[in-house]
Amino acid sequence: KQLAIYFGQLFFYTFLHRFKYKAMPENYKGILFVGFSKNNQRSLTPIIQNMQSGDYISLEHHKDDVNKRKAWWISLPYIFTVIKTYRKSDAQTRKRIKRFFTDFWTTYGLYHIAEEYLIHYKVNTLVLSNDHNTLHRCLILRAKEMGIKTVYVQHASVTAKFPKLLFDYSFLDGEETFEKYLCAGQPEGNVFLSGGVRFDNYHRKPLTEPIPSIHTIGVAINMVDDFERVKELCLFLIRNDFKIVLRPHPRYGAINRNWLTENGIMFSDPTTESSSDFISHIDCMISNQSAIHLDAAIMNCPSVLFNFSTKGIDDYYSFVKNGLTKEARNYDELKSLLAKPNQLMPANGILRYYNANCNTPLYGRLGEIIASYISIISSNRNLESESSKDFREDENRPRVYLIRI
Repeated sequence: KQLAIYFGQLFFYTFLHRFKYKAMPENYKGILFVGFSKNNQRSLTPIIQNMQSGDYISLEHHKDDVNKRKAWWISLPYIFTVIKTYRKSDAQTRKRIKRFFTDFWTTYGLYHIAEEYLIHYKVNTLVLSNDHNTLHRCLILRAKEMGIKTVYVQHASVTAKFPKLLFDYSFLDGEETFEKYLCAGQPEGNVFLSGGVRFDNYHRKPLTEPIPSIHTIGVAINMVDDFERVKELCLFLIRNDFKIVLRPHPRYGAINRNWLTENGIMFSDPTTESSSDFISHIDCMISNQSAIHLDAAIMNCPSVLFNFSTKGIDDYYSFVKNGLTKEARNYDELKSLLAKPNQLMPANGILRYYNANCNTPLYGRLGEIIASYISIISSNRNLESESSKDFREDENRPRVYLIRI
């Protein structure tokens, strides 16, 4: 199956797709933004909107902006290297290689074109919003070897299994993220606990006491969820007189829209409606393990964690453990929680633990601030001194910077 995928992609990129480098602007400063998914772009767009036009190039489409034809052909002879590595590996590593064989195989070609990118675009500052996908890892490693400055802007919640931070400058959501990255080792470079730039355009709902009763519930589902269980939950909520808006993850797959219509359930299309717009139209959200719980908390929308999967799900974001959201293990617990929305709201300290700029002067301004920092980095000025009005170095943790309050 993996061989079929590889050769199918090789055929497509060789005969059906044409790659072309982007033109370099006249006043180009050597700043390259790379983010190939909507979530990646959610973090980069607020920064790019505050950059001087022509200073940068942004690569946004993994098909159009990546020379996969060349990468796949370069990778072809390395199949023997991958097989040799597989034979020398332990059982657990063999399982991973077998499952992601094509990804391991094409890494050799992607590493080569990562160097070509950095040379062709004359990059002096590389800005990424993803630190673990194959091409991004190749770009990070090659940029470090070439002495190119690297900047990381977090695009989503992370787990303790993420790789070590290798960037010169990392802008993280907050302490919670930093603690998880420490599991992979002490980060390299300077780490700014800035909060998430992707939340800049989130219009927070005003907090009132008490929180109004819940009438409309958003149900956000992802790839681990079983749609039959989702339907059961929706019918339970309908029987209890709640209105429902269903929102699938963009990669969830086909949804039975007819069933939704027949049962009076509204639909939030993730390809056209942002998660913040979805949350702005509901009174409460129910979801399985998903980073969207953080989005809801930041927008002052109560949320409940509920397992729609046929399997047990670990609290790998630690949202329940740390008090960001509460878990309902059955319908009785869910009904009880929905009757007391005030108890669903996290304390401000918990919010800032996850998103450091909540209720600070930097909230909503990170795109502007980080854009100015990237210009400083690109021009070889000292960021540590020029960022001192917004951040201070933690006296107990060298090269870790906290928001001035």
